[in-house]
Amino acid sequence: MPEPGHDPTPARDPGSLPWGWLYRPLKARLLALARLLALSLVATLLALLPPLLTQRLIDQGLMQGDFATVATYVAALVAVGLAALGLQGLTRLQHVALSARLLLSLRRSLLRHLLRLAPGRWQARGRGDLMSRLDGDLSILQGFVLDGLLGGLSNLLGLVGALAMIGLFSPLLMLLVAVLVPIQWLWLRAWRPALTRRQQALREQSGELSGFWQDTLAHGPWFQGQALEAARLNRLQGLGHEQLRRLLAVRWVGFLSDMGPQLILALARAGVLLLGGYLVIQGRLQLGELVALLAYLGMVMAPIGGLLGLYGGWQRARVSAARLAELFAEPAMRDPYRGERPTGPGEIRLEGLRFRHPGQADWLLGGVDLELPPGHKVLIDGPSGAGKSSLIRLLLGLEAPEAGEIRVDGVPLDALARRHWLKRVAWVEQHPSLLRGSLAETLRALAPEASDAELREALVRVGLAEWFDALPQGLATELGDLGGKVSGGQRARLALARALLKKPRLVLLDEPTAALDPAAARAFDALLDEVLGETTRLIISHQGGHFGHLDARYRLEGGRLIAAEAVPCL
Repeated sequence: MPEPGHDPTPARDPGSLPWGWLYRPLKARLLALARLLALSLVATLLALLPPLLTQRLIDQGLMQGDFATVATYVAALVAVGLAALGLQGLTRLQHVALSARLLLSLRRSLLRHLLRLAPGRWQARGRGDLMSRLDGDLSILQGFVLDGLLGGLSNLLGLVGALAMIGLFSPLLMLLVAVLVPIQWLWLRAWRPALTRRQQALREQSGELSGFWQDTLAHGPWFQGQALEAARLNRLQGLGHEQLRRLLAVRWVGFLSDMGPQLILALARAGVLLLGGYLVIQGRLQLGELVALLAYLGMVMAPIGGLLGLYGGWQRARVSAARLAELFAEPAMRDPYRGERPTGPGEIRLEGLRFRHPGQADWLLGGVDLELPPGHKVLIDGPSGAGKSSLIRLLLGLEAPEAGEIRVDGVPLDALARRHWLKRVAWVEQHPSLLRGSLAETLRALAPEASDAELREALVRVGLAEWFDALPQGLATELGDLGGKVSGGQRARLALARALLKKPRLVLLDEPTAALDPAAARAFDALLDEVLGETTRLIISHQGGHFGHLDARYRLEGGRLIAAEAVPCL
């Protein structure tokens, strides 16, 4: 049987990217992709015209002394140039729009998968690593999928077209150039793996530097409070020197990689000039044709570099695809919309619940039984690490037990649609987050339809009326700037106000008084009794003495719940 609460779809092998994840957003934009492809091909064809027009201008106009013909071809060159310029601008706009929409779609798909993982699975990777995959790896993969397709076809058409135009003027010179093409290809192919390895090393180093900045900015006051400023500066110095070393390595190998094609192009030009000049002197080739041949020679060499770039892009994309595949290989929780809607008063029973984290040998919860009737206030205390927070995650459906069951009004929790179940539940975290944005946006996170009046009422109910009245911008106050100025008690009250707006049936409070002194903790408990009324409450705390008027009290120890006297220890 599939693990309760998790998607029964078999996990993929690491390194095996679900390519449908890339195909679906492309399929949804086939018309835009076809339009962009057509514009790119027309632009490539237009690029083949100027050398041909220049040849006609020289041979049929200048060499014949026919100014009218010269004027005609000059006008044609101007028209082609303007058309190419307009087409280039239109193509860029189309490309940017399609690229941005594709990248957004891919990010949404990956984020959807991350948000369906059990919290411990993706949080364990660290924010720096996840940001590197969400930003760097996704961008590389998206760029290869889109630019590789367009650039590859455009370069291939340009190469074949330029060779065909050379053959139109001189099959002998086309043969000479055709021989040089594989030489250039082999040179670039020989250097490309070394360049790709160094680019990958530079990208990894950039990720380390990004992680350094995230840690420093997130924990700046701690570093200051520990007098670690010099250590952070030294760390930055070391990371900067290493990044410079890797950057210079990329530039040096890139120079050697580019030097060969440039040398080959110079030799090819010399050969075309020598052979072409001889043919011109012999009267077998016209001067304008020689000028056009030199122009088409450059058009032959450029696509080779583009096609080799496509090869290098494929190598980088494979690395990024493997890193993203690791995330997709993580087993997801079941679809939050799949299941029944809860309809009863909300009686909760835990029966023989057993749980441990992945890779953990011993049970964290080794057979927990608990009854939580509607409207009751229940406290579970116990030492840190006993499994109290894990119990909350199990009730939220964010983790799945290995054995036992959670029932809501007699219905197994894993049979309920998590989305609808969580609409009835408010979770007040141990360290409440003040989300980026305004005070109103933070409060409306759980109740998007709440009016300004309801927001103010919630703040008044939790005792923040005076604090709110002192804010010069009121509900428009940006909490990103205010977060450092909010005390632990104010933060807890803001989290409670946010929960109240949801009008929940069940409130889960995880260490709600951890940041408060005993007097403030008892005052906060009295506030809970006042504002939550008959709402079912489950309080998790290792400071059980702060809470009174309990209907039941338990101690979680050794993976089991032990009933205790339901009175506070004041």
